[in-house]
Amino acid sequence: MASTQREAALVRLLDTVTAVAVSGDDLGEAARTVLDAVREATGWPLGHLCVPADDGGDFVSSGLWAGPIEDFPALHEISAVTRFAPGVDIVGRVVATGQPVWSHDVTADAVFVRARRGRPPEVRAAFAVPIVAADGVAAVLEFFSVRSAAPDELLLRVMASLGHQLGRIVDRRNVQVTVQAGRDRLRQVIDTSVEGFVSTDATGRITEWNAAAARMFGRSRAQVLGRLVHEAIVPERYRSADQAGRARFLATGKSNVLGRRLELAGARPDGSEFPIEIVVWATHEDGTWAFHAFIHDITDRHHAQQALRQAYEAEQATVARLKELDTVKDAFLATVSHELRTPLASMIGYLEVVTDAEAGVVQASPPGRKMLEAMIRNTVRLQHLVEDLLAINTLSADRLDITAVPVPVGEVVEQAVRVTGVGARDSGHSFRVLVDPGLAPLAGDRDLLVRAVGALLSNAVKFSAAGTPITVHASADGPKATITVIDHGAGIDADELAHVFERFYRTRYAEDNAIQGIGLGLAITKAIAEAHGGTVTAATIPGRGSTFTLTLPIWTSGPDADRPDPLPDGTDPRHG
Repeated sequence: MASTQREAALVRLLDTVTAVAVSGDDLGEAARTVLDAVREATGWPLGHLCVPADDGGDFVSSGLWAGPIEDFPALHEISAVTRFAPGVDIVGRVVATGQPVWSHDVTADAVFVRARRGRPPEVRAAFAVPIVAADGVAAVLEFFSVRSAAPDELLLRVMASLGHQLGRIVDRRNVQVTVQAGRDRLRQVIDTSVEGFVSTDATGRITEWNAAAARMFGRSRAQVLGRLVHEAIVPERYRSADQAGRARFLATGKSNVLGRRLELAGARPDGSEFPIEIVVWATHEDGTWAFHAFIHDITDRHHAQQALRQAYEAEQATVARLKELDTVKDAFLATVSHELRTPLASMIGYLEVVTDAEAGVVQASPPGRKMLEAMIRNTVRLQHLVEDLLAINTLSADRLDITAVPVPVGEVVEQAVRVTGVGARDSGHSFRVLVDPGLAPLAGDRDLLVRAVGALLSNAVKFSAAGTPITVHASADGPKATITVIDHGAGIDADELAHVFERFYRTRYAEDNAIQGIGLGLAITKAIAEAHGGTVTAATIPGRGSTFTLTLPIWTSGPDADRPDPLPDGTDPRHG
C-alpha cells in the first residue's frame, strides 16, 4: 500500500512539473511550484534554489526557500554567504557533473562543506538536482531532511528527468530574451534610420512608423498608428490603385510592386506632394500578412538631376555655338588667307624685279636698296604667316587627305635644310646633316613631310644664337624612322615644355626677346606627324639647347602600303 501511495505521489509530481515546464516562462515561479511539489511528494520539509552568481562561474543562493526556513537558521545563514564553485558542496558537485547528488548524512559527508562552517546545520540528509538547459546547468534544486536517509535511486531518476524538463523553461526564456534583444536592436536601427519605415497590417492600417517617416510626411507616430496608409501618405489620385494592389496580392499572391525599387509620389498633410523612392515587401506572421516599406525622400536628387540636365543643355548649346564660331573662323581664315596670297606673291615678284640691278628698272642707292631688301624680307615673312594660317586651318579642320607614297628620308631632310637655309642665310647658322645608310623610305606626302621637318629647323634657327650649328640626324627605329633636330640655343623651361606643340603658344623667352612668329610652326609639325601616324616629341636643357624628334612610319609593300599607321582611336589618319 505504501509503495502504491509513493508511486502515486511521484506521478503527481511528474504531472505538476510537466505542466509547469510546458506553460511556464519564469524560472523562479516554476522553481517555487516544483520545490513545494517535491516536498509534498517526499515529505522532506525544506527545499532551496541556487542560481549562477552575477559575476559568473560560481553558484549562490537565490534566496528562494520552500518550507519553514525559520526553523533552520544555521543552514539559512551559512547558505546565504557560501559561493558554490564547481565541485564544492553538493551544489558545486551537481554543477560540475550535471548529475543529481545524494548525501545520506551531511554531518558526516566531507562534500557538504556547509556542515563545517560555523554552527552545524539543523539537517541530516540532502539531495541536489540540476536544472539542465541547452547550454549546461542553469540552476540547482536542493532538498533537506532532519533525518538521515539512504539514497532513493528512483526518486533521483525522476528528479533528473524533471530537471531536464525545467531546463526547457530556461531555454524558452533565453530564446525570448534573444528574440526581444533582436527586436530591440531592429527597432533601434529602424528608429535611427535616415530612411522612413512604415508597416501595415493586411487591411492597410499602419502598425509601425519611425522618426524619419514622421519628419518626411509631417505626421507623428501617434497621429498615424491605426490609420489606413493610403489616407496618410498616398496622393489622392493613387489611393484606389494602392487599395486594389493590396487586395490583388491577398487574393492571388501576385504583385507588381513588392520587392521592386520604385519612384513614386508621397503626400503631406496639406496635400502637397514630393518624390519618394520606396521598396515594399510582405511577411506572413501569425497566419496573416503584413506589409513593410523603406521610403527615401528624393527631392534633393530630383533637384540635382534637373540641375544636371540644365547644365548639360547649356553645355550642348555652348558646344554648338563654339562649333559654329569655329566654322566661321575657319571660313574667315581661309578666305582672308587666299585673298592675301595673290597680292603678296605679286608684291614679292615686283620687289625682286625692282631690286635686280641687271633688270635696270630702278637704280637705287645703297640706302634705298636696303629698304627694298627689308620690304622683301617682311613681305616674305607675311607670306609665310599666311601659309601657316592656311596650313593649320586645313589640318585642324580634319580635311587633310594624305596619299602616301614612298619618300626617301634623305631627300626630305635635304630639301627641308635647303628651304630653311635660304631664310637663315643672314644668321650664319650651319646645318650638319647625318642620314644613316640603308634607311627605308618614309610612307607619306613629300611636301607635308618637308614642311614638318622645315618647321623644326626654322624653330632651331630662331631660338639659337647666330652662327651656332644645327644638327639633323635621320635613323631607323624598328618599323619607323626618326628625324632628330638638335640646336644649342636657349632651351625651354620645364613648365612650358608640355605646351610647345599647342597652337599659338609662345614661350616666355620668345616674348621677352621679341622672336618673330605666332606659335604655329611646332603645332603644324605635330599635326602633320599625327596625320601620318607618327609623333613628335621635345627634350631640352634650359640654357644649353633643345632636341626635337620626329618619328614617322616607313614604307612597306603590300595592299596597305599607302596607309599610315592608325591613330590611337583606330581611325585612318589620312581622313581624320
